[in-house]
Amino acid sequence: MVHYCKKCLLPDSYLGIELDENGVCQHCRNFTETNYKGTEQLLKDIQPALDRNTSKKYDCVVKFSGGRDSTYLLWYIVKELHLRPLAIFADDQYIPELAIENMKTTCEILGVELRIMTHDYLKKCLPHHLKAWIKRPVVESLMFLNVGERIGYEMMPEQVAMEEGVFLIFSGRTPSQSSEVYKTNLMKIGHRGGKLNWFLGYLKQVLLNPSLAMNLFCLKVQWKEFNVTRWRDGLEKHKGLMTAKPFYEHIHWDEKEIERVLFEEVNWKMPKGTKNSSRWGCEADTLRQYLFYRILGYNDTNVDLSYMIRDGLITREAAAEKLESSVNISDDYIKYIVSKAGLDADKFMAKLDRKYPKIHFEAKMVNE
Repeated sequence: MVHYCKKCLLPDSYLGIELDENGVCQHCRNFTETNYKGTEQLLKDIQPALDRNTSKKYDCVVKFSGGRDSTYLLWYIVKELHLRPLAIFADDQYIPELAIENMKTTCEILGVELRIMTHDYLKKCLPHHLKAWIKRPVVESLMFLNVGERIGYEMMPEQVAMEEGVFLIFSGRTPSQSSEVYKTNLMKIGHRGGKLNWFLGYLKQVLLNPSLAMNLFCLKVQWKEFNVTRWRDGLEKHKGLMTAKPFYEHIHWDEKEIERVLFEEVNWKMPKGTKNSSRWGCEADTLRQYLFYRILGYNDTNVDLSYMIRDGLITREAAAEKLESSVNISDDYIKYIVSKAGLDADKFMAKLDRKYPKIHFEAKMVNE
């Protein structure tokens, strides 16, 4: 029987978790509140990048995914910072139509130019990696399934910024997303260590399942993504490009205010039956999160909501309800995604069923 931390939604199977005699995990015990710097300090911190700007049309570039984080960020930049952003959306061709509709509506309301840049890195790689993964369906190699996605959202906005003479990029990444380290640690030898240990873990998975590396195009994309951080650091060091992440140190994520902005000011829409405004978007990521939950009994939603509980943004009870609506994804939707990737969905699910039993989560389970 699964037991959950008494304060958050991490199960006792969570990688590296340590529950004390009161059933509280170390992530809750060690949590400290951030002393946010505020809007005035944010404006001071981004001024050097604004001073380098040579564009007559834009003050900044925004990495725009259509999710609630980047949508609220775009609203904040326009309404609170009074800047002229260019919204860049890297379309990996696995994006639901509703998400694209939300992006277009938001940008129209805010008077922001939306530039949709379509790429095929994920589209070309997912079929190969999915076929290879199901031959040896283990959690350690799930990272292969979203190879190609990162090139879009981590490189295209930077490239556009350089072309436009803009030196300031905004990212909507939040502290809760930075706490999703279990995925990286799963790949590492012994589940700990730095980049070398991660690379050794990668080699281990390829040796155990050589088909993961038997596609030259996908190998090139894997290597390119492995070097994205180094490439971006080079732009910051040699070109003066600055990436601002306001939700880290400057702006406290306010759940009620953000949902007010989403639903009252930019007419944001969610799929029918969805209660959690986060964690829906790229279908490849939806598939990967489904598989994480299917194998481990937790995924990024557990981590995100747990962080929000610690930060006082949501009650544990309300978070458990959101978790229930998020992780119980229908088999039909998963089959649709698998079929879209070019695989026989019934055979894929049959092999998955033989390996891992289905898991159904109910909010009441966190108190049992």
